[in-house]
Amino acid sequence: MNQRLIMLDKASKKCDELLVKYPTHEPLKSIKQQLYYLIGLESGRHSDRSRLQDITIGVLTAREIEPIDDEAAEVFYQVAGEVRQM
Repeated sequence: MNQRLIMLDKASKKCDELLVKYPTHEPLKSIKQQLYYLIGLESGRHSDRSRLQDITIGVLTAREIEPIDDEAAEVFYQVAGEVRQM
C-alpha cells in the first residue's frame, strides 16, 4: 500500500470514529463520501479524475471538524493538501 493510500485509510478510519459519535453530522458524511472516492481513485478502482475539483474536505474541516476534533482535523487537512497534488 502506498503512502497516499495509507493516509487516506487513516482519514477514513478517523471519519468512521467521528461518525459513531455524530451519526447525523452531514459534513462528516460528505467527507466520508469524498474519502471513498479518493481511495477508489488512488487504488485504481476507477479513473474518473473530474471530481477532484469538487473535493471540499479542507473547507469542511475548517468549518465543521476543527471545533469538534483537532486530531481528525489535522488528518483531514493532510488529505486536502494531498488532493491538490493528485
